[in-house]
Amino acid sequence: MDSRLLTLKIKRFNAERKPPQWIETFNVESRKGMNLLEALLRIQDEIDGTLSFRYSCRGAVCGSCAMKVNGRVVLACRTHIEDLLGKSALIEPLPFFPVVRDLIVDMSIFFEHYHKVKPHLHGKPVTSSLEYIMDEEKRKEIDPYINCILCGICFGVCPGFEIDPQFLGPAMLAKAYRFLIDPRDIRNEEILQTMDEQRGVWGCKTVFNCVRACPKQVPPTPAIVKMRGQILRFRVRSLVARLLKFAG
Repeated sequence: MDSRLLTLKIKRFNAERKPPQWIETFNVESRKGMNLLEALLRIQDEIDGTLSFRYSCRGAVCGSCAMKVNGRVVLACRTHIEDLLGKSALIEPLPFFPVVRDLIVDMSIFFEHYHKVKPHLHGKPVTSSLEYIMDEEKRKEIDPYINCILCGICFGVCPGFEIDPQFLGPAMLAKAYRFLIDPRDIRNEEILQTMDEQRGVWGCKTVFNCVRACPKQVPPTPAIVKMRGQILRFRVRSLVARLLKFAG
């Protein structure tokens, strides 16, 4: 077995401890093919059972194990130990969220924002004998936005969310765009009106951090820019309609 020593410096937090925040160093015997989540589990099982972190699927599907590693926000289950060997790796909780314990953060505001965009299809009425038919090219356009696993990484690298926690954030705006461009959804104008505010598309700083960091290649920033264009066109149409109504 290929076994090498891995050094992890973990930023820890316990509100009942004084001081509540500290850096603790752990040395772990690693093996070839091991990922960071496995190393954390080994620390928890063999060295310090109080180390706290969140995980579930271990396969980059649930998004639970998002954390900051040497300045980059990543999924622990997709971070290979080979990339961390030979140097001291600093492990920190997901940025911009309140820390509950060690690497566990409170993501309540993330899911509050998620529910605000009503993230499910509001379909156009069809009879029970028919299906929703979608053009193949339109389906391909929607596909990238379906891949979001709600890990929160895009929030952890977003300057807009850092400045204003009420900013809906990249994942939610990408989700809104996913339904905006879905021809089966009836909420076109509702989505444009809801996203047309500072906490919506105008709160984005368009620095593309979310696009670079997303582990599932979801492109929130292009979606936001496109939605801005649709909002501006919608404003013009609405203004013209009011002027015509007034003139008539």
